[in-house]
Amino acid sequence: MSEKVSRLDRLRSVREWLVWQLRRTDDTIAELERQEVVTARAARTLPSPAFGYRLAMRRAGGRPAPDSVHTDDCGMAGKNTKPLGRDQALRAITEDGVTACPYCRPDTGLGVL
Repeated sequence: MSEKVSRLDRLRSVREWLVWQLRRTDDTIAELERQEVVTARAARTLPSPAFGYRLAMRRAGGRPAPDSVHTDDCGMAGKNTKPLGRDQALRAITEDGVTACPYCRPDTGLGVL
């Protein structure tokens, strides 16, 4: 035997389902907003991109002059260095005649062999 469900009971069931669905939607929206805040905060606090290369300077006649190109993590560069981007390091080795460090071999990473 099938019992007839009143129209009012059916509408209450639909309303309960809609309330549940609305809560799920609100929770999803709140989670996405939290993720956006975290992403925006991370974008503001991330360090600037590393240069990747350094130009070691030496004293020549009382003035600093380029000595050699090193990778950013090379310990042979010394203290008197200048950060270089990839293009700057490539230009220094190929056009300016600055030597590449024989230990960290930045020329290999730059494709200069």
